[in-house]
Amino acid sequence: MYKKMKLEGIVRIPPGQMGDPLEDAVEMALRNKYEARVDKTLGTVVAVLGVDDIGEGRILAGDGAVYYDATFDAIVFKPEMQEIVEGEVVEIVKFGAFIGIGPFDGLLHVSQITNEYISYDEKNSRLASKDSNKSLGEGDRVRARIIAISLNEKEPRESKIGLTMRQTGLGKIEWLEAARRKEEAEVEAR
Repeated sequence: MYKKMKLEGIVRIPPGQMGDPLEDAVEMALRNKYEARVDKTLGTVVAVLGVDDIGEGRILAGDGAVYYDATFDAIVFKPEMQEIVEGEVVEIVKFGAFIGIGPFDGLLHVSQITNEYISYDEKNSRLASKDSNKSLGEGDRVRARIIAISLNEKEPRESKIGLTMRQTGLGKIEWLEAARRKEEAEVEAR
């Protein structure tokens, strides 16, 4: 889930940036320090929106830089357990599909796509069911539920998010729209 948050932090402004406007130098330092950073409690800082307040500068002995406390607005993405997300299939592999959700890719294991048996079609890079002819490929839009989260602060690329589509109202968007149209047609036929 995306959230706009007010955060506080300390940034180092090196001597070479002392001639720049203070707010610009602090905002650039905040972006360099916090954007794309993963924190287990906060999530991932996607963007620093601007600086609200800059405190008094401090100089440490032996360091020519000035350190400032800063309050700033940021957009963060924090996946939540049981959250419903929509994303795009970015990669199909033998064991499932990777779905792009925010700054992360979540894994949709083959056992979590439908209640049917799903097989991997390596030639066409698709996951397909034999019974209903449903298939999933790169670029498809899906709606899924988050069932596992493991954020790695030190190695953000190692973060893992598990997804499922084996519940009512979840699945490939085309499947959901087809089911809705079928239901509407049945209601009109009554």
